[in-house]
Amino acid sequence: MVRLREVRLWLLAWLADAIALTAVFVHAHAAIPGGGDRMTLVLYLAGKTVFAILMVYGARHHLRPGVEPRISSVGLLIFVTAWSLILGLAVPSLWQAQLAESTLVGLVFLTGGVTVLRHPRSPISRWLGWALILEGALFLYSAIVLAPALWGNQSGFSYLGYSSFFDAWTELLLALACTAVLADRSEDSLRYANRELLESQQRLSRLVDTDPLTGLANRRRLRGAMDGASETGGALIFIDIDEFKEVNDLFGHAVGDSTLQRLAHLIVEQFRPEDLVIRWGGDEFLVVAPGMDRVSARTRLAAMREALDHPAIEGPPITFSAGIAELFPGGDPSKALEEADRRMFSEKRGR
Repeated sequence: MVRLREVRLWLLAWLADAIALTAVFVHAHAAIPGGGDRMTLVLYLAGKTVFAILMVYGARHHLRPGVEPRISSVGLLIFVTAWSLILGLAVPSLWQAQLAESTLVGLVFLTGGVTVLRHPRSPISRWLGWALILEGALFLYSAIVLAPALWGNQSGFSYLGYSSFFDAWTELLLALACTAVLADRSEDSLRYANRELLESQQRLSRLVDTDPLTGLANRRRLRGAMDGASETGGALIFIDIDEFKEVNDLFGHAVGDSTLQRLAHLIVEQFRPEDLVIRWGGDEFLVVAPGMDRVSARTRLAAMREALDHPAIEGPPITFSAGIAELFPGGDPSKALEEADRRMFSEKRGR
């Protein structure tokens, strides 16, 4: 489940709008004595004001998730309460309160719509921007229609009879735009989570398939390499450090680990990038070299021995035994592996 701050803000906004619509219904269909009409007006003003502000706050969180608005909840509550009470109780007539409310709400929606269009989070975010602008334009149009009444011209009052029809359509478009951007944001979050999952799986696979000491592949990579080499043919080379136990006994396991790392680095250096070098276990290494013949493998082993003839500052001298087996196209990889292992032990016994 994707938890988005704008979802909560927009749910509260639509709840406030429902309160405003309820106030309009009660005012139109119920006779409330003792100044009840004024109280329903206050509820309408509060609901519509909160609706506009929370819709824009939700759009802001959609554009910049995690960034808190500068106005606090307490400050917003104080403003809405003061605004609604002053207009609902102190303004002489209903149309004057509606003129002020339409102006405020229209400006809030227009500001939010322009902000979204200037910095859209995605192409679908532009739908939200235009929906906010359309809603704001409708409220400002209502204010323009009512404004002449300030100097006695009340010809625009006829518009109030069917303004709710247009308001319902613009709110429907706004709701659809909110749904669209939420679906797009949720899909984007799911894509991000999927990428993170795939990257985590790749990292885990590398950890599982990699020898932590040398950084080489381990035996888990052997099957795939063997399948590739059995199609093209190639060479399998077993390499084993001579007298490695004495290195650990005389110099300690830290030097022994360093010796393994030195030889692993040298093997990788002498063989090709497409050759897979595996730490077989302990002081044994295996090279799976697709397309390589026995002569080329011997040449690379000779270059390794020549490099190891030079004195090593960081550790004791290294000598190794090696066994080479050719794997012919379509041949049996397991038999070639046994042959390379046997040749390696044969060389070690002959030293």
